[in-house]
Amino acid sequence: MTETTSGRHAGSLRYCAIRATCSALALAAALADAASSQASPLPQAPTSAGIELVETTYKSVDATVAAQWEFPARTPAPLVVIVPASESLDRNGLPPGYGEDPATGIYSQLAAKLLDAGFAVFRYDAPGTGRSSPGRYSTVRSTALEGYTRAVDHAKVDPDHVYLLGHAAGTDTVVGIYSRYEAVRPLAGVILLSNRVGETDMVQVLAPTLLIVTDKTPDDVYQHGQFPADARSRFADRKLETKLVTIPGAEQTMLAPIAPIPSSGASEAAGAAKHASIDPRAVAAILDWLQAQRTSARRN
Repeated sequence: MTETTSGRHAGSLRYCAIRATCSALALAAALADAASSQASPLPQAPTSAGIELVETTYKSVDATVAAQWEFPARTPAPLVVIVPASESLDRNGLPPGYGEDPATGIYSQLAAKLLDAGFAVFRYDAPGTGRSSPGRYSTVRSTALEGYTRAVDHAKVDPDHVYLLGHAAGTDTVVGIYSRYEAVRPLAGVILLSNRVGETDMVQVLAPTLLIVTDKTPDDVYQHGQFPADARSRFADRKLETKLVTIPGAEQTMLAPIAPIPSSGASEAAGAAKHASIDPRAVAAILDWLQAQRTSARRN
């Protein structure tokens, strides 16, 4: 049911803010707990053949943010801008001091899959992480918006096929100021991985949208999944294109534990610390949806 009163709307916003904070804390805990979880081997690092990495910086209020584009061999390419789940994560998806190998980060692994599929990727170090300076007045929203502004400003980006991918608390960062991203460059689509946005705000997103949730709790299934999808199908002006994917048994953070391959001569028990990745089923859903969007755009 869509909220209709200002009191209910305010309550919904407070609820979403609390859920977003809890989500960020849960993500940090999940990364830390990966070392004690049952895990499967970490995939080998992706080949860099044909991949171009371009470093950049931009300002987010008083912070200088370090970021990068990665381009596949064929350009101009459709672009995916990753908005992280927490302000404590760097561009690779690692919290400070968690690991030294960038390839083990959750966003590094996701970026490799996107590049293999022909998509360019833009990701950044949140202020105070990686090579970004701390910012006293910068916010997750200012950092994401200024990052998006920089991301689309490159000759190797296909300007008609830019996608925002928000993860966990990052879904609120995407939806909460959606109109401001649109004012910079219209979006071809939005991906909300481990969605934390309710139905009232979800109808602000006019671009085609992929919602990915778990079935862990009724809130995951309904508050952040079915209800927002239903609200978009009943939007007053027009039906908003939406795909809802529910990943059975997935963690709320949409992370799955994995372990690196032990070094030569070392036993599995003596191998390096375990890590996490985005659930492979969620990654597959993202890739399938993006390819479908690109195919549909070519037909039109």
